Amino acid sequence: MSIYRDLHISNGDVVLDAGLNPSYLTDRAAIAQDIVHAILDTGLAHLLISDRGTGVTADTQIKLKLLVEDDVRIMPGTVRIEQSSSGHWWVLADTIDFGPVTAQITQGGAL
Repeated sequence: MSIYRDLHISNGDVVLDAGLNPSYLTDRAAIAQDIVHAILDTGLAHLLISDRGTGVTADTQIKLKLLVEDDVRIMPGTVRIEQSSSGHWWVLADTIDFGPVTAQITQGGAL
């Protein structure tokens, strides 16, 4: 039995299963999706991508960390914002009940 359940949203649309019924995410995946939507709603993803190599990037990373840590399902102090060697940004955190979650921040927002 899952604790958290949410409609699965991809590219702004509800994902449908083979029977054209809405599909759902549970627990860790639902938390990750909520984090992605919170990041998209604030516009911080666009700031992080567009301000490469400036002092604004560090400020944006702190704002993202605080935003993610505001979720009561996230373990405080575990949020990390990292840039990969390919230039992509990642948000990593540990949930209290379900282990680690990861979200990639891209040019179009977050995945």
